Amino acid sequence: MIDTQMFVELGARFEADTGIKIEIVATGPKDTIAAAMRQGRADFITMHSSDTMVNLVADGYALDPQPWVKNELIIVGHKDDPAGIRGMTDAVAALQKIADTQAPFIVHSSLGSQEVFRDVSQAGGVSLDHEQLIFSPEQRKHAVLGLTWEKHGYTLVGRIPFLDNKMTNPGLVIMVQGDQSLRRPYLAAVANPQRFPQTRIESARKLGAYLRSPATQEWLLHYGEGKLDQRPLFFPVVIDPHH
Repeated sequence: MIDTQMFVELGARFEADTGIKIEIVATGPKDTIAAAMRQGRADFITMHSSDTMVNLVADGYALDPQPWVKNELIIVGHKDDPAGIRGMTDAVAALQKIADTQAPFIVHSSLGSQEVFRDVSQAGGVSLDHEQLIFSPEQRKHAVLGLTWEKHGYTLVGRIPFLDNKMTNPGLVIMVQGDQSLRRPYLAAVANPQRFPQTRIESARKLGAYLRSPATQEWLLHYGEGKLDQRPLFFPVVIDPHH
């Protein structure tokens, strides 16, 4: 959200519309920004849906986690494309072809990637052979891409960092994208005023409502088109107008 400038631009829109200024106090991995909330340095937090966010709420540091946007994972692979899936938009069908051809599939240590892989494969009843599944303990995504290239296989990776060359890519290409089942939601939550009496709770709640408003969701529909490719960088969520 920071690298693409999406949240910076969204913050400027929020300030122009409400007069409330946003100060970003922490960015980076989930543990880094969760620490800012636990230390009482943040009134508002957003991160991928995860145990980290759930624990912030369960431990009394944050309140009211709500989904407001999604990003997208893609299946990338060696240019030889041993399973013949390049250009597909159905992740289940693509995984089935990978299973049928016994092509290697590298599973990253990221819990988010593992969760998406598990959900998609289970939803389609796809079972990859244990010999073709390679679980990488590497946290460094470029190392996972290198292993995928070496094995002439496939893996799941975030679309934005792959397209903007934030990872060292040995020559892998996008095979499958555009399937909604490959999207992960971001949650937003506010600091718990009972634990942090100094928190700007009303402003934080206004920001949360603004992120989930119809105007922001409409803006997200087209944000980033033409920056990395012709598709939007993020995707809106379905929100019940009565809540």
